[in-house]
This record gives sequence, C-alpha cells and structure tokens, in this order.
Amino acid sequence: MKLSVLRLRLKIPWDEAILVRVTNLGLGFVLTTLVVAIGATNTGNNGLYVLLSLLLGVLVVSGVVSRRNVDGIDVTLDGPAEVFAGEPARFRVRLANRSGRDKTALLVKVSGKASPLLFPRLPGAGEAERGVDLVFPKRGRQKVESILLFSGYPIGLFRKGRLHKVDEERTVFPSPKTAVFPPPDSREAVDDGIDPRRKGHGAEILKLREAVPGDDPRDIHWPQTARQGRPIVKERASEMGREIVVHLDTIRPPGSGPDWEAAFEEAVREAAWLALKFLSRGERVGLLCGELFVPPAMGPLHRTTVLTALALAEAGAEGPLPLAPPPGVALYRVRAAV
Repeated sequence: MKLSVLRLRLKIPWDEAILVRVTNLGLGFVLTTLVVAIGATNTGNNGLYVLLSLLLGVLVVSGVVSRRNVDGIDVTLDGPAEVFAGEPARFRVRLANRSGRDKTALLVKVSGKASPLLFPRLPGAGEAERGVDLVFPKRGRQKVESILLFSGYPIGLFRKGRLHKVDEERTVFPSPKTAVFPPPDSREAVDDGIDPRRKGHGAEILKLREAVPGDDPRDIHWPQTARQGRPIVKERASEMGREIVVHLDTIRPPGSGPDWEAAFEEAVREAAWLALKFLSRGERVGLLCGELFVPPAMGPLHRTTVLTALALAEAGAEGPLPLAPPPGVALYRVRAAV
C-alpha cells in the first residue's frame, strides 16, 4: 500500500512543505525523555512511567501546536519602485491570517538577506506588517526567491516553518557615484546647463540683442532700450533645456582582468550619476551603451528607462553603433579608468 493512500485512509495530517528543526532545548528534552524511558523500562517504576507519559505528551502537544501556528497564513513582500545596489531598500512584509485562531510568536526570514522579523501576535482573520531593509550587493536582475515563516511556539522545543515562494525579480540600479564632469564631445555645447542654440521662452536669459521682426514685445529690455535708443530684447533659453547623451564605453580591452571589471563597475556608477544629475537640472538626457541607444528625453518614466539600461549594461568586445550627435547635443563619454 502506498504511503499517500495510507495517509488518506488514516487521515494523517502530513504536509511535506512543513520544515521541522529541533532546538537545543528540544534536543535536551528528547534526551531526557529517552533517559526516563530507559529507567522506567529497567525498573518498572510506576512514577517513572507517569513522568514518561507526561514528557511524551509535552512533545506531542508542542509539535502539534507549533505546526498549527504557521498554518493558514499568506505572506507577501512589497518594495520600493527604485532599488540601488549596495544601498538599503525598505521593503514591507505583510502577513494575512486566513484562520480564525490567533497566531503567536511568528518569525519571518526573507531569503537569507536579513535577520528574522518577529510578529508577536497575529489576530484571527487579521493582518500585520513589518518593515525590513534589504541590501542587494550587485546591480542587474536580482530575485527574492522565498520567505520562510517559522515559529517555536509554545515552549520552543521545535521550530516548525513553511516556505512561501515569492520569485519576485527586481532590476537593481547601479548606485550613483559622484564624478567630475568630463568635457563634452561637442564643439557647440557648453557645460552651463543651457545650450545657446536652443532658444525659447524659459526663465533663463541667455543674452541681450537688438530686436528683429518677430520678437515678442514682452521680451523688450526697457533699461537697455532707453540707454541705446533702439529696441533691445532678452533672448531666453528653451524651457526644455539642452539635449545630452551619456556614452558609457563598454569595450573590453584584450587581456583585461578583475581590475578592469572593477573599474567598469565604477564607470557604470559614474554614468548613472551624470544621467541623474542632468535629469535633475531639467535637461533631456539620452544614453549610448554598447549597441543600445536611448534617445534623449526627460520625465520619471525616462529616468527609469535610463537606469534600467545601466543596470543591465555588460562589457563586450564590440564597439557602439556609430553616432554623430546633431549640432548643440553634448556627448559625455565615460570610460573605465584602470
């Protein structure tokens, strides 16, 4: 007769997903029970038999109660939209009790990345949540595979737990590293945050010049007009800012080793810092990374697109696609410095 059929006929409550660990206290308790059992068998003392029955009863009750304490609980993990490598990210662990019984002294461990979290009490049909800081040491796609829920309740002889699959994959962005602004590879771009060729109606005033047909009368600079006796207008910068392309050099030199790999990771971090710096200044930023080109744009969604591309950047032997920046577009190159 198969074991599964036997369990069904005898209605044995068995769950292969339950993990059981004997604590140090439990191990000592089991050894004490064995000593009492040997003594009761050899001597036939009724008092020892009563004590043995009591010890065995405690073992059974402890095992059953600790198992029921981790049954009927749903576990979820919520995290922030942006996670940077090497920086603590605040996640929320949420427990939902599907049973009507209160749960006591629950411990939660997230994929070995943090110390266990203690939930002293989880009411019946209720929820509870706790915050936990997770650190992902490397950029790229990282996965939180599982969450272990376990408990030693009621007296800590056994720790019984249940492994909850999460399989949550996140893109971990490179941690920005402050860098010195490299000179842009563009003859017509200047590193003052505004491109003179991009005129518009922004708040920044580029220069004063003589008025020409088609100028907005609201841009007339009246003090200079009065001094010079001719119409002088304020030429304003575009409210869209200038266009910038950050070029991350991904070509791996022949015979490069771990030192170059470390320098390349630093270059990725510097490229992330440059992109975020320019985006924070209201400029349109693009990215050239190997064969991937992200056109210049701005906004929260574009920020995520650029950071994701840098998070997945890999070094290779192939060069980037040929790119000739149009007039007024600044191209900033970032290379691994060994």
